[in-house]
Amino acid sequence: MKRNTLFRSSAIAALGSVLLIGGTAFAQSPDAEAEGQSDTDAQAADADAGYEGNVAGIQTVYVTATRRSENVQSVPISMNAVQGDQLLEAGSPTLDTVQRIAPGLTMSTVGSGFVSYTYIRGGGTNQIDPGSDPSVAFFVDEVYVGGTAGLQFDLFDVERIEVLKGPQGTLFGRNAASGAISVITKRPSDVLEGNAFLEVADHNTLIARGSVSGPIGDSENWGFRASAFSRNRGAYVENKIGEDPGKVDAKGGRLQLEYDKGNFNALLTSDVMQARNGPTAQFISTANVSGFLDPSLPQPTDQSFYSHYYDFIGREDQDLFATSLRLEWQTPLGEVTSISAYRRNVFERQQDQDATLYDAFRIDSHELDKTFSQEVRLTGDASDRLRYIAGLYYYDADIDSRFDVFFGPAANPGVLAGRFAIDDRVISTTSYAAFGQLTYDITDALELTVGGRYTRDEKEDDRFVDRLQFLTYDINPSESWEAFTPAATLSYEPRDDLMFYASYREGFKSGGFQALLAASQAAAETPFDPEDVSSYEVGMKSIWFDRKLLANLALFRSDITNQQVSRNLSATSILIDNAGETRADGLDLTLQLKPTDSLTFNWNATWQEARFREYMDATNDYSGNAQLRSPDFTSYFSVDYEVPVGNAGDLVLHGDYSYSSDVFFELTNSKLDGLYQPSYGVANLRAKYLPANSPLEFSVFVNNVGDEEYFQNIAGTVAAGGLGVPAPPRTAGVSVNYRFGG
Repeated sequence: MKRNTLFRSSAIAALGSVLLIGGTAFAQSPDAEAEGQSDTDAQAADADAGYEGNVAGIQTVYVTATRRSENVQSVPISMNAVQGDQLLEAGSPTLDTVQRIAPGLTMSTVGSGFVSYTYIRGGGTNQIDPGSDPSVAFFVDEVYVGGTAGLQFDLFDVERIEVLKGPQGTLFGRNAASGAISVITKRPSDVLEGNAFLEVADHNTLIARGSVSGPIGDSENWGFRASAFSRNRGAYVENKIGEDPGKVDAKGGRLQLEYDKGNFNALLTSDVMQARNGPTAQFISTANVSGFLDPSLPQPTDQSFYSHYYDFIGREDQDLFATSLRLEWQTPLGEVTSISAYRRNVFERQQDQDATLYDAFRIDSHELDKTFSQEVRLTGDASDRLRYIAGLYYYDADIDSRFDVFFGPAANPGVLAGRFAIDDRVISTTSYAAFGQLTYDITDALELTVGGRYTRDEKEDDRFVDRLQFLTYDINPSESWEAFTPAATLSYEPRDDLMFYASYREGFKSGGFQALLAASQAAAETPFDPEDVSSYEVGMKSIWFDRKLLANLALFRSDITNQQVSRNLSATSILIDNAGETRADGLDLTLQLKPTDSLTFNWNATWQEARFREYMDATNDYSGNAQLRSPDFTSYFSVDYEVPVGNAGDLVLHGDYSYSSDVFFELTNSKLDGLYQPSYGVANLRAKYLPANSPLEFSVFVNNVGDEEYFQNIAGTVAAGGLGVPAPPRTAGVSVNYRFGG
């Protein structure tokens, strides 16, 4: 009854304010190039839609969520399209920043790049081991990013990020059971252009980024784009007896070569990244320390949220190489697209896991991920009213992982002191898929889209485990899973800038093998089941009042069956099992108001009630409890105001405020201090000066203006206590950006 009440009240509150629509989008300058679409094509599409690309008011946003370049207001999917410039305005451009702009997306970051627990609409995973997969899939230029290690890469030289909510099984496929995050990088330009960016901020922060792009020589067919970044930040958490944890030292680059002639285009992209970061800046956040060390040991009383004692400072190192080749042919049947990709990612971590001045609990992990993927698809028009997409997908991955745990003299219980544990494994995954989608214009205003995807995943776990010299086992289980995930959407567009839609979509995430240091050989040999999602959504998309108001609304329900959930049984034992049923009811809302050319307001919000409907372990019934990392309400509000300063140029003022209600990190939904995150809000301010007739831009900013203290993540249970990761404090800085060409 409580769930239904919240859902109805949220819907009434939103619908009572104004007639709105589903999905979310931000303004983008119409002359920004859409993926795979030129400026001329984009403006022609605007004209076809009934307005010019350069008209005043809310501008057009192009996305490729449907594997075609389309105006986001014509795409019947609830989504956020976050532009690269918006990331700069909102703070450091990382995936962690995206969740502030895209309510309903929750990313709990651990360390500088160790892992992000990602949730959308009650779907997500709290698993960090290589034996399982995420429920929200990450893509870079349509290439699936496998694994969980090192996802906090810098979003440099990015065109936009598309956050797609709900199952995206048909077109995105692998592990997009609850949503997908698609990063689209900038492509080579046909004129010489570039930029150089430098930022200096608190905590010894120094960030540099740059890019250059254009034709190669006098060629009309060859182009290139080269970009690079360097990010250095000192620790914002103090170690009172030694080196501080949490420093960041990362650098990387991207090189693109493009050949474009007539009906053929080839784009070769290579990325490299290296990070030599400090360990996760975490600490025991509860009064109960028994899960991490001997509770009889005295604890210092002079600690605070950002000041603690650490007896050991480790590291988080990452080395990444990725390359992809995208080929596009225009044929009589339509456009053939081939995407071949290889990714090699090495992540190593040493961590003072008890995070105290005592030697109790330390971990050392190494992970090498090697993945290859191949997608081929055909996109075309069978007639004026019928459009189609058909494709095949192949994915092969090997994850070589070793996880060591060391217990010192302060361990609890004392019998663990001096012992160690080893989990050494190679997990091999092979995935095959075939997919297709048809869109038929029933009338000029009514459109039906149906699609489906068949997926088969095969996994093998070659594994050796030594549990503290009490138990050892050597196993090699294998398993396969398959599923067909259909989707259907009916959309009605009675006029330009107004669309209604209803959809049903299914998602699938394959099963996997038990977590690190499985408690028994039998448990390690027994895989957990696949996760299935059924999603229902109705929404509207609209622009009103001579393009001064954008209003989007989506009502959704997601039913998750056999959701994969990780439980900490002890400091050395984790179990992954399948929750019976989870349901999320909710509402996505976006408002964008542009009363004048110089003033813009944005408000994005998500109300949801994500609850376990059926979930029991051996001793507890969690039915009715809130889903992990899925707050009932999240919101983002921003305002931008452009102020002319005479002949001196323009001043752009930006402010934003993001809010989250209570966040629970463990199954009992305990409100014990340090075991959950109470509701909180974070405000950021930025002022940018654009001198007249100058290629320079100058900015000053303050992030987390109120110096709000809140946790990015908490791990633990009521019995063991919590281990929390504090979010950054107030940070002020300045930046300069130099643009040329174009």
